[in-house]
Amino acid sequence: IIQIPKSINPLFDTDGKNAYLNQIHRKVFFLCQTLESSEKIPVRNITIPRETSVLIPIINWISILHEDGENDQDLIRVARERMDVVKDLRININEMALTTDQLRKFRVVSPIVDTFLPENNIFDQPSCNTRIISDGFWIFLKCLNGNVSIKSFGSCSSGSTKIGIDYNINVC
Repeated sequence: IIQIPKSINPLFDTDGKNAYLNQIHRKVFFLCQTLESSEKIPVRNITIPRETSVLIPIINWISILHEDGENDQDLIRVARERMDVVKDLRININEMALTTDQLRKFRVVSPIVDTFLPENNIFDQPSCNTRIISDGFWIFLKCLNGNVSIKSFGSCSSGSTKIGIDYNINVC
């Protein structure tokens, strides 16, 4: 997601047409969320091969060097602080609902990663090599064999950050 230009990035995709970009693992399909600035929850329709697993964030934060701090410890601290205030987590998978209390155990912090931000990137940063870390709440669905509907939502305690997405996944 980070390396896909903003103009075609799946984060801004309203229907799922860009979901296939930069999918580099044959057996795991990454489904992205939206950005907190999204006013409407997108409904994305996609098709993936049978026996493919799905990884999706409910809500996460990516800290970027020089934007969120000047060293690795700053990046870790900012990402942690942003996710420590998450209050409302919800996901429905084929109408089976999981709530905040059930989803708390799905919090994951990535390692610090070196990456390249292209021109026109999702962070509106200059093109450069940089370091990032992500902290957030994630779901991993193993080896899908049938169609799946996923509806997720997350927000911080103040309610100022709200992230949601609906996916209709056709498995063939």
